[in-house]
Amino acid sequence: MDLPKGFHKEVIEARENKAVDFTDTSLKKSVAISPLKPGGSNFKTHELIQKTPWKYTYRPSFGGILFAGIFVIVGLIVVIISLSVISTTPSNWIMFMFGAVFSTTGSLIYYFSAMPRVFDKQLGLYYKTYKVDPSKRDENSKKQFPIKSIIAIQVIGETISSKNGSYGSFELNLVLEDGSRKNVVDHGNLKSIIDDAHVLSDFLNVPIWHAETPKS
Repeated sequence: MDLPKGFHKEVIEARENKAVDFTDTSLKKSVAISPLKPGGSNFKTHELIQKTPWKYTYRPSFGGILFAGIFVIVGLIVVIISLSVISTTPSNWIMFMFGAVFSTTGSLIYYFSAMPRVFDKQLGLYYKTYKVDPSKRDENSKKQFPIKSIIAIQVIGETISSKNGSYGSFELNLVLEDGSRKNVVDHGNLKSIIDDAHVLSDFLNVPIWHAETPKS
């Protein structure tokens, strides 16, 4: 299969896993091909690692940690400076609030970035939460659902334009039996997304579906 328009020429074509027979293409045609999470970063935010032979998980990349850390550190420095000044002028309070907001933003970025994204064959679940409930197997849940309900890995690219230029951001989504999609990661390193799609395709024994890169 040819890579859809918008994918970088350097990236090796992702193969489809023929172990799964999709003779009925109606479901594939009905699956949305627009970005599930419009926007996204222009750098690699997560990396896929193998914890055990039956478990893969995503963790924040160094760049992702650094990005959140900059917000936290800058915010704390501003807060400390504002508190070190004896006078309580309006400008000091503005500095304090600015620093507090900056630091809180960084903390929230890290909190959601570090949230476990786990493919666990031992539990038979994919979950994106800090607290997994092995007894809960609702396919409509946003936090966790059975691995067996995953029928494909979807890769979508998005060209994001702004006054400072444009860049590509790429999604790795899970397609479920009912045609719905769940986002796993969304960042700017296409080669990493493709590599992860290969690994998860083999691990889950499902095909990789590409979608055209839209512009925003």
